[in-house]
Amino acid sequence: MARYSVASAAAKASANATDKVMWNLKAGSAKSLAVYEVGVFLESGTAAAIGFAIWRMNAVGTGAITSDTPPAEDPVLGATGAVLEKTWATADPTLLGLAFRRGTTPATLGTGFIWTFPDPGLIIAAGGGMPITATAAATTANLRCYVAYDER
Repeated sequence: MARYSVASAAAKASANATDKVMWNLKAGSAKSLAVYEVGVFLESGTAAAIGFAIWRMNAVGTGAITSDTPPAEDPVLGATGAVLEKTWATADPTLLGLAFRRGTTPATLGTGFIWTFPDPGLIIAAGGGMPITATAAATTANLRCYVAYDER
């Protein structure tokens, strides 16, 4: 299996919303992903706690989508088919069922979560996605994430 990881290239401002999709690890059409680690963090201070959650994607986002391509952890491996989506011009991806992980940070700079998924990992089917959401109150904060996975 080829191992990849990606950190969000820029901090993203939280939205004053419940379970707003901030990022979506979207598998390519040919290979599934086995996610083994996800980290989410508060990069700037805020007057309110921020909640994070990890989901399975129900439907893809629409409109112009911007994304980052994860690099291989071993430089001799080929490019991944997955991307870390970060903006959707028209509509965010929709969520399926209940969250796999959920947690709330204190209103403190640098706090966050590192969630791990033991072997075989959290499986994302080819063409599927894993949205990462944030829930913010009246005060927003800058957020970051990273995802590490195997492509199968």
